[in-house]
Amino acid sequence: MANKLNGFLDNFFNGATNPGGNLRDAQHAQRLYVDNAFRLSPKVKFLYFVVFNISSEALASDAMKKISSRHRAEINMLVKEVDLPGYSVEVTTKNQYNRKKNVQTSINYDPVNVKFHDDNLGVTTALLEAYYRYYFQDGSYNDSGSYNPRNTYNGEESHTFKYGLDTSRVTPFFSNIQVFQLSKQEFTAFTLINPVIQKWQHDTMTQTDSSGIAENSMSLLYESVRYERGSVQEDNPATFATSHYDTVPSPLTPVGGGTRSIFGAGGLFDGGSEVLGDLLSGDVGFDTLLTGANLIKNASRLTKEGIIEEGFSVIGRALQGSGSDEPGGLIDTVFPTTPGSSLLNTIEATASDITNGLTTEIKTEYARASNGLSNLLSDNPFTNLFD
Repeated sequence: MANKLNGFLDNFFNGATNPGGNLRDAQHAQRLYVDNAFRLSPKVKFLYFVVFNISSEALASDAMKKISSRHRAEINMLVKEVDLPGYSVEVTTKNQYNRKKNVQTSINYDPVNVKFHDDNLGVTTALLEAYYRYYFQDGSYNDSGSYNPRNTYNGEESHTFKYGLDTSRVTPFFSNIQVFQLSKQEFTAFTLINPVIQKWQHDTMTQTDSSGIAENSMSLLYESVRYERGSVQEDNPATFATSHYDTVPSPLTPVGGGTRSIFGAGGLFDGGSEVLGDLLSGDVGFDTLLTGANLIKNASRLTKEGIIEEGFSVIGRALQGSGSDEPGGLIDTVFPTTPGSSLLNTIEATASDITNGLTTEIKTEYARASNGLSNLLSDNPFTNLFD
């Protein structure tokens, strides 16, 4: 006859030896990658920016004069793919009294490969042409006489033309080249010192590829690397976000419309802090008015049911983060349950007050900001904009 305690004892010992049970949440990944504003999350590969700093002598050359300052900034944005620097160290193994000792003897800088979009205007092709004509005399002749097969031996024409590296250039074409790795509004800059192009290549044209995108590529050699770090801002890195950049505010931000949330991103507290910050700093402008108007609109659309739902969501996350045991017996796990009547009544009783209170406070601050801006402008164009 089976013992009725067998099942209970099995469950007891299984729970003691495996307290997490068979169902576990992703707490390890959460603690490593998500905590502290994703501080240790891996960077993505598509956030980067490259700056080609061209020397003043090269900018004065005939070929570079054809590339306007605007086009030079666009070259930085047309980098399709770029390598970050790599290093190879020469190591010699010595015999130190019968003990093997590894000794570093030199460092080699691996080539950095860059691929450009071959744009319709031909900006990146023009850059490679300018480099070619700056260092090599071969591409500077337009008349056919300069390449007469026997012009070097034709009396007066002897030694009339120069070829190859005979350009008398001393200053490098590139002052340096910087590769910026971007992440969370911060950058890590890799500056290539004294870079020269070891090889450059225009693409292959073929009628068999109907979907390919043409590109230009080059391989860079350099003498050293300098590391820098800083905050990403307009024109920092140089030419970043100065043109061809989407400056329309995201609809998830308060100035772009905001959300009908209280505590979430783009919600009422998020936008309220922006308005309050502008008021305290005295920097009240169009963005302040736009944010205030969006806050009024979103606050007026708050519903009691929405506030209750968000309130339970916040409470649930707080309980889960506390590590308390909830129904189901799994540590750090919360299962949805019917809320207690006292908690429900409390949230319901305050929902209307929260909505009306937030709307009233925001309208008051918005009116103060609007009046302050009206005093600064003789003809306030925003008077009836948000009615």
